[in-house]
Amino acid sequence: MTAVDIPRTKPKRSGRRLRYRLRVAAVATALTLMCALAGTVAARVYHGQLLVLLVAGAALGAFAIGFALRNRPAFLAPSASLLGLAGYLLAAIALTDDGTDPLPATVVDALVNAVPRTLTALIPVEPAPDTVVVPVFLTWLAATLACEFAIRYGRTLLGCLPPTLLYAAGLYLVGPNADGGTLYAVAFCVLAAAALAVTAAPPERRPDRDAVVDGPAPSKAPALMGAVVTTCVLLAAVALLGPAAARLVTSSPGDPREYVQPPQLTDIDLNPLVRIAEWSKFPEQELFTADTSGDSWMRLAVLTEYDGTTWQAAGDFRTAGTVIPGSGEADFTADVEIIGLGGKLVPAAADPATVTGLPIAVNLDSRCLLTPDGLATGSAYHVESALATTDPAAAETARPNLADAATVAVPPGTPEIMATIADYVRTTYDTPYERAQGLADFLGGHYAYNPEAPSGHDLPALGFFLGSPVDAGGQRGTSEHFAAAYAIIARLVGLPSRVVVGFEVPGGASTVTAGQGSAWPEIDFEGAGWVRFDPMPAPDAVPVPPEDTLEQMEEETPSPEEDSGGGGEAEDFNDEALEQDGDFNEEAAGEAAGVPVWAWYALGALLLACVPLVLKARRALRRRRRLTRGGPADRVAGAWAEVLAAAARAGVKVEGSANAEEAAARLAPLKGDIGSLPRLVNAAAFAPHAVAEEDARTAAAIATEYPGTIRQQVKRWKRFLT
Repeated sequence: MTAVDIPRTKPKRSGRRLRYRLRVAAVATALTLMCALAGTVAARVYHGQLLVLLVAGAALGAFAIGFALRNRPAFLAPSASLLGLAGYLLAAIALTDDGTDPLPATVVDALVNAVPRTLTALIPVEPAPDTVVVPVFLTWLAATLACEFAIRYGRTLLGCLPPTLLYAAGLYLVGPNADGGTLYAVAFCVLAAAALAVTAAPPERRPDRDAVVDGPAPSKAPALMGAVVTTCVLLAAVALLGPAAARLVTSSPGDPREYVQPPQLTDIDLNPLVRIAEWSKFPEQELFTADTSGDSWMRLAVLTEYDGTTWQAAGDFRTAGTVIPGSGEADFTADVEIIGLGGKLVPAAADPATVTGLPIAVNLDSRCLLTPDGLATGSAYHVESALATTDPAAAETARPNLADAATVAVPPGTPEIMATIADYVRTTYDTPYERAQGLADFLGGHYAYNPEAPSGHDLPALGFFLGSPVDAGGQRGTSEHFAAAYAIIARLVGLPSRVVVGFEVPGGASTVTAGQGSAWPEIDFEGAGWVRFDPMPAPDAVPVPPEDTLEQMEEETPSPEEDSGGGGEAEDFNDEALEQDGDFNEEAAGEAAGVPVWAWYALGALLLACVPLVLKARRALRRRRRLTRGGPADRVAGAWAEVLAAAARAGVKVEGSANAEEAAARLAPLKGDIGSLPRLVNAAAFAPHAVAEEDARTAAAIATEYPGTIRQQVKRWKRFLT
């Protein structure tokens, strides 16, 4: 009897054990792929496919260790997994290391700075030791926990929790910097459903050598029916609730990078213009060596924001890898070794494309570079740049690019000498390019270079430089004074400007000294980009006193009376030639005597009575022209002119140099509502393409209603005449 039963029992138990092991293997495979997929979510903001391979290897390695030790004591698997994680992290760091520093120092630096550098890294993130540690560590940890929960303890649903949390962490790291990743979500859900569909039995039901299975095998029909019903319910819920949930999302996901402080500048880097004075006094000081593929201007900083005291760069620095996104194809190379430059700003020709040998952060606004650890003697790096080129012909005929309000903003309290020079440039030259070049020629021809001039580029210091006499120390300065003064006056003329600090570096191998450091201004033209101008005087040039040129301009400028023909030389009525004129002979007088005198008086009175009508008609035509002709920005400017004209009739005159906010404050006593017109005027001046038709109609409505609002404040005789 026993011999008959044994052949029937062993195949049954062996088949059940095989099915169980297949289910366990299927769960392990699904969870491993889930962890790899969850780690890959963050790789969407990384450069290349290296991180995808690293997180996939981390998921596979962690699960392999946990699966192999699933039947061993509980403490053994975590211990082995910890050792495996240490070895895998070390291998990942070594694989992404560029070999600049010793491996132990790189490992310590990567572990200490992994989180902040991952969150401040420039997107796409370059796989580096400090940017791969976090995703690899989290993927390994999620895979280890998933294996323990699902394989060792048989809780598959709980085992899906670690990869789900890893998936959510990847989405948070990506933020709004990548697409929604719908395929990732669908694949993740399919894998989770597969893992749950083949759920392994709990440990007490395992048909292996350490457990005994009693009783008949459970029926498959209830489980299959439950799986079908659950799948149908989930699909219906997704179909019905998915679109409604999508409509509830009205904003982009938050970016964790907003909460992490990016690399900061040192005091000497916040305003590098102050370094010009020191470099001018010690021109022989060696700063760095450079081996370049050609002549270039290597930039240290680009400064666009000016508050009347200091020039500063706009935007933050973001950690980058060896490849800097957004640059063109590199056509210029430079190998640089630091000697005595100091600070954190890294000299490079515009625009840098790749940097090796030095950890780098980049300012996306200016494309300037920074090294978080600072420059030290002996620091060396290789930089490849896509040199920014300018078409001179395009710049000569281009309009100024007024899209960025920061490049045309002028702080209050500019010295009078700056306004005078701006008037000279505006009067003398016609096109924007001619004015930009003319301003450079004026400063270079009327002021002198003095390396001993004290540092300072606030408004009082620049006013002293431009307007004080030579014997008092004025009209002499370094490139700091020339560049800063040029940039401010250019903005008064209507040209967007910025100041650049850098070095003129010849091609080949050379040692760059402090004497090669300088500052220069740049003007932004539509289609041509930023164009460099040189306001520095020529060597050994003798400057012409600026007051001579400016006073001559005032003498040559015609007065309003001369423009209207009311001035000039008086007519000499004693001239004998006039006696021969027909107006003075008796025959002509007799012909004129035929018209009654009273008719002439009546005609004169009629003409005087028509003057108010003519003035009113002229004003109406002018208003119609201003509010209906031209583009939206032109009509907004016309509406502003109508408001100022109405205010002038009411006795409130606004100076031509006042901006929109100052003018609005000046008009406040009239108690007339000008609404959003000052804001629209600023938009029309600085960003004309952003002004819409609706803005123009709003401005026209304000300009039409404003004269009627303040009419009672206009004197009666002005109301009658105008």
